[in-house]
Amino acid sequence: MASDGSHDSSPDRRLDARALRFALIFAALLAAALILGSVLIAGQLPDGVVFPWGGSPVSIPVFLTVGVLAILLLGAGVGSQGARTSLPRNLRRVLLGVAMTLQLSAFTLFVATLLGQGQHVGVATERVDGFVLLMGCGLAASMGVVLALTFKPDEQWTPADDSALLLMLESERDPEEAKDQLSYFLHPRSSIVLMILLVAVLPGAFLALISPWILVAMVLAALLVIALLCATVTMNRAELAVKVLGLVPVLTVPCQDVAAAVSLDITARDYGGWGPRRHSGSVTFLSYSGPAVVLRLEDGGQAAVSAPSLDLADELSAILNRRAGKSPGEGSRRP
Repeated sequence: MASDGSHDSSPDRRLDARALRFALIFAALLAAALILGSVLIAGQLPDGVVFPWGGSPVSIPVFLTVGVLAILLLGAGVGSQGARTSLPRNLRRVLLGVAMTLQLSAFTLFVATLLGQGQHVGVATERVDGFVLLMGCGLAASMGVVLALTFKPDEQWTPADDSALLLMLESERDPEEAKDQLSYFLHPRSSIVLMILLVAVLPGAFLALISPWILVAMVLAALLVIALLCATVTMNRAELAVKVLGLVPVLTVPCQDVAAAVSLDITARDYGGWGPRRHSGSVTFLSYSGPAVVLRLEDGGQAAVSAPSLDLADELSAILNRRAGKSPGEGSRRP
């Protein structure tokens, strides 16, 4: 959205220009929309406007000044931090998403105040129009999530690249030791993350009319579900290990327990569903339907682990078969 992943050839560039332009221009457009809307409704506010948090009525220019400053400080102020290429990529995505949510929420708050205090025939005035505020803030949260998931920061050299370079150099020094080691990070696809969050945020925004804690609980539950679908997969010369968020072990398979390994393109529901599963002598960890390594164990059980691609699944199954003493033809074979 704010950046298509292209990057400047200069290694010293500290700002993602496209992300910065997006943060500044979007906040400016919201501020302009607030000013335009106030001009249209000014005739219904002959006595001025009371701020959402209360106090004495102030003139519309004073009200707009505060509203514009709030939008610019929350939107451009926080969003511009997402353009700093010195920050981690995921943090930059979160910052832009938070900036989107904050500035849209601030815009909604001041618009709801104008609409609530405007004089309408047969309708009682109120300090803030609650329905406008609730629906606007729900949209703001959803848009923030969408931006955080779709924003692609400019590529930069990161500590992960240093680790990859070090691993490559170690492979050249001792190829026999390195070829039986592999690790990667699993996470649900963006569409799955977005679906889980929307399922929590949209109903939660309406249920917040009953209690705001319902919305908080639903969002926390959604984040927990997403966390349970994220894991590190590590293959060394002794075992295959899967840890949720790199911390909690959920699947460990010693190489000597593997009868055969094969790379497949699978459907998650055929293996019990997403996340860590144990059923009928099988243990699986699947973050999505798609590439995976399926293991047949010596005790007759079965294990399955997702992989980012079929090529990586081929590589992992080849390592497992090699460490288990099987010939390459017995596994690592796509159907």
